[in-house]
Amino acid sequence: MDDVTRQFSGYQQAKAPAAGPDELLVRVGPGTPGGEYLRRFWHPVAITSQVGDLPLALRRFGEDLVLFRDGSGHYGLVHRHCPHRNASLEFAIVQPRGIRCCYHGWHFDVDGTLLEAPAEPDSVRLDQRVRLGAYPVREYKGLVFAYFGPPDAVPPFPTYDTCEIEGGELLPYEVPMDCNWLQVAENSMDPMHVVFLHTRVNRVQFTKKLGILPVIRWFETPIGFFYTKGRRMDDFLWISTNDIVLPNFTQAGAVHESTDGATTKYFGRNSFTRWIVPVDDTHSTVLAYRHFNPRAESPRDEWRTPEALEEIDITRLRNRPYRERQIDPGDYEAVSGQGPITPHGREHLASSDTGVVRYRRRLRAGIRALADEGRAPLQPGAHGAAPIPTYGSDTVLRFPPAPDAQEDEAAVGELLEAVGAIYRSADGLTGDPRYEDLATKLATLNR
Repeated sequence: MDDVTRQFSGYQQAKAPAAGPDELLVRVGPGTPGGEYLRRFWHPVAITSQVGDLPLALRRFGEDLVLFRDGSGHYGLVHRHCPHRNASLEFAIVQPRGIRCCYHGWHFDVDGTLLEAPAEPDSVRLDQRVRLGAYPVREYKGLVFAYFGPPDAVPPFPTYDTCEIEGGELLPYEVPMDCNWLQVAENSMDPMHVVFLHTRVNRVQFTKKLGILPVIRWFETPIGFFYTKGRRMDDFLWISTNDIVLPNFTQAGAVHESTDGATTKYFGRNSFTRWIVPVDDTHSTVLAYRHFNPRAESPRDEWRTPEALEEIDITRLRNRPYRERQIDPGDYEAVSGQGPITPHGREHLASSDTGVVRYRRRLRAGIRALADEGRAPLQPGAHGAAPIPTYGSDTVLRFPPAPDAQEDEAAVGELLEAVGAIYRSADGLTGDPRYEDLATKLATLNR
């Protein structure tokens, strides 16, 4: 046995020092550097339809919470345990105003104010020293969002352009994940997994054309990233674009519907918008919108079922029988199969992991800036345009190949750089003027 074989044998590797995760990135609880950073942003916590006439118990960022809507229609997101004797408020009674603990009748408003303590002679004075922990909440287009950070630093609520397309419909959905949030989020920064996991290795799970190895170009923005992927289709180039807004917002282009290879298309919009929200250190949940609008891929009725919503996203139906999941694994198996928290020290990152490396680097920088310097992270709406311009899209250009393969790859790379620059050039525009401006500029790139 040669030295290399001996060095990398299972016996030797099993004896190596245990490799752990990047603690800065994976810990989300109160007081942790990563948790404090994430708490500076608005996050979806539930689907509006999940909030009925009874309190909804949930866990987010390592905290046990209750979400409810009182009789006046106001939402409350509060700590799960009553500050009196720690009874669980998942068994509380929703009131015309606020919520009432079932144990001793203590009555709290949606902001945690103690309104009444029936057995106490002076509940007004008690209110000066007892409050129920509560967070600001906002309902937006079928999702309930919350802010978990310092109350004197609540950022503006971000609205994104893809959620404001005229004539559009947003269908919210949720997919629980049995692993740390980072494993799920950085999957969007790994374009090569689409080629192999979803197309070449097992079977074609979405569309065969996703199996074409793309040429990729990366672009950093003040609030995140986007990357363009160029796939050659005879005389045409299909350019699909993913975008990521820090810390956990992501969008992608068409999933089921790609180009037929013979029709130009300018900035068709993405299929879904999603946030990867930590539940605790070892669990997370995907809260998202499926887009049905004139600019997204053509809607089909079968895409509106709960099963289809899961399938189009991260899971490939995670509740399938185990044997079926082994035969036809998808994102859920690839991501959660890394373990509850992947040991980053055991990874061997390569050139195809450029996006993952960049994403982690930006997150670390933001976490350290807050922890070491007290510098709050830049908010999604920082550049001023509203709604916030994003880049998740599909463009198809006529771009005949060069005679030489290497020359063609270089030409495609240059084209992708030009497309990215055009996308950024319209950041100051919104609505139809932005789409018209982009279409005009993109059309000039046809050959």
